[in-house]
Amino acid sequence: MGHVRLGTLPASKKWRDIVAYLTAGKVDVAELANAISQAAEQALRRAANDPAFVEACWLLIKIPQAAKSTDFAQALRAIGIIVPAAPSILDIVIGFDAAVEKVMRAPNIRVTDLGEMARQAGTAALFGVARDRLPSLWQATREDERTTLATLASPDKFGELAQRFFTNLTERNIRYYFDREWPLHIGADRLAHSIGDMALLDKAMRRHCEETTLIMRAFSKEWLGKHAYAQSHDISRNDVRGFAHVALQKIGAELTIRNAPRAAV
Repeated sequence: MGHVRLGTLPASKKWRDIVAYLTAGKVDVAELANAISQAAEQALRRAANDPAFVEACWLLIKIPQAAKSTDFAQALRAIGIIVPAAPSILDIVIGFDAAVEKVMRAPNIRVTDLGEMARQAGTAALFGVARDRLPSLWQATREDERTTLATLASPDKFGELAQRFFTNLTERNIRYYFDREWPLHIGADRLAHSIGDMALLDKAMRRHCEETTLIMRAFSKEWLGKHAYAQSHDISRNDVRGFAHVALQKIGAELTIRNAPRAAV
């Protein structure tokens, strides 16, 4: 589970080039890119200590496992997700959202922006990956939805879910700092030329985050295979905290490399 980079796989523009989509004229693109990238990287490294982030990660592992149970609804309730009998994917997503929010509202828990980002990122990842994998030739039934979620319990499919989650989290985190930093650089001859430039920025930023988190697909697959299958281990929140520390370090390293002036991406 070492840090294997993208190697010779094609990548889109470097982070500094992406920032340049938004700016023109006298703005110091390198300065702006550095400020955003460093702030986003430092914040991500702290996320592993956020209880809401840990809960979101843990639930993304446990929900597919619960879908393999003969009593799906009860298995979900056992991990803190309140759903009706024969729950739909939408029911589960709503339950996931409520379960993470409950952690955020617990006594003596300091609510952070990272926790909120993790809640949103997890909700979007769970719904998006499940929806993409549902049958398309007929109207999906509740049983189709359950079996689709159950496939995400395998290490390979969990790798896909984990990457989507970390892509969403990274994008939200970068945008959080981007939206606060770039107005400081606005002035004469510094604004984007058009709304089209903003659309290009959004597309490039998403791809940047997908490429940055591609490492998570292999890492998450190997980690789950080792802990849940090779060791027949019931994964705890503490296990997930360790997983998150390593995962976020890897993403932070990728962000640093991809922000370098001559990054080999």
